[in-house]
Amino acid sequence: MKSLHLIILAVPAVILSGCAATKGSRSGGDDEAADSSADGKVDIEEDDGSTDEDSGSEEEDAGNNGDQDNGCPGEVQSFIWISNSGEGTLSKVCTLNGEEVARYYTSEQESQGDPSRTSVNIYGDMVVTNRNPGYGPSSVTKFAALIEDCEDRNDNGKIDTSFGPSDVLPFGEDECMLWNTKLPGNAALGPRATAWDGEEDPETGEGGHVWIGCLNTFSVYKLDGNTGEILDTGYSPPSVMPYGGAVDGLGGFWIVGGFCTIASMVGSCTIARVDMDTMHSSAHVVPYGYGISVDAKGRIWTNGLSGISRFDPSDGEIKKLPLIGFGRGIAVDGNGMVWGAMTSGDLVQVDEETVELVNRFPVGVADMVGVAVDYEGFVWTVSQGGNAAYKVDPATYDITEVPIGMGPYTYSDMTGMQLRNVIVVE
Repeated sequence: MKSLHLIILAVPAVILSGCAATKGSRSGGDDEAADSSADGKVDIEEDDGSTDEDSGSEEEDAGNNGDQDNGCPGEVQSFIWISNSGEGTLSKVCTLNGEEVARYYTSEQESQGDPSRTSVNIYGDMVVTNRNPGYGPSSVTKFAALIEDCEDRNDNGKIDTSFGPSDVLPFGEDECMLWNTKLPGNAALGPRATAWDGEEDPETGEGGHVWIGCLNTFSVYKLDGNTGEILDTGYSPPSVMPYGGAVDGLGGFWIVGGFCTIASMVGSCTIARVDMDTMHSSAHVVPYGYGISVDAKGRIWTNGLSGISRFDPSDGEIKKLPLIGFGRGIAVDGNGMVWGAMTSGDLVQVDEETVELVNRFPVGVADMVGVAVDYEGFVWTVSQGGNAAYKVDPATYDITEVPIGMGPYTYSDMTGMQLRNVIVVE
């Protein structure tokens, strides 16, 4: 029986079928099909006439590069990608079992590369920005999620890649790294705001663009998703130093400003929308800001010092939830809840419609930075102080700790769920 691998990065059943990346799909193969049923389960159909009885062993069902597989058990492949800023690496963690299945250097500076924001596209591939490397320019790097989409550049008949946290190849030798683009100049530009636009093909991963906002220069770059080539350059408003970013599914790249993290700016945080067609930018003021996300209705959520706010660009309405402490990352789960990470180590749960506090509870070690939701609806937080990620059951609030690398610092769309909230996949 042929093996089938899926990347599924969303909760709502209505878009599960659009989240599937099937084995060999980039070469045009369409042998396998995945359909989502009304109860959210994924029904798999094979057209080769095989049955469950002759499915063969796990070894036979491994990836198409000998005994190399994608890391997650079974057919579903779902990952969270977390930058370990303190050591210049990227952790790829299977969200199903919490195992770190690969670790990569993200730039030629290796341990001094300073990776931070990650963003996952509709297909499941991802990019990571290298903020302020110890020397040389900042850069953006793309990695493939599936082994079958990696490139056998040395023609040795297999994919040379990492298969665990202690298996980190020298930069440039890991064949699951698809491209690395150095940003203009020889010095660090401080790229932070990072997001895919969702225009890529959900079945093959081809196409799409990556949007990058640089804190040090106010510059905004549009990169080709296939090659990493810089296609266009613009600038955010003078009052908005790009810090975090998200797309709205309506042609806008939203940026939260770096000044919003300063205590004196509480109550007056400037965010900006960059039109992805014209590069024109417009500024808007919200109460709080650090992390940024967008819900399915196109409303902009920000988390920051002293609270969480929701801004509706369609009518200018702002709702806010004052909180004690420094809020960091924020994520919308697609099931009516919004989740915010707090530096203290707390996780905040907020009702998406009323913007009222549902729960606040401690999750892990202080210096909590990011939060994301996986396709099963579990909530993940990242602790820079604890060198760990935490998987939280939103129904029971049970917590599972997952050790990762040194100084993890990611609070962007590290599972792809934010993009799935705003992009309808047909």
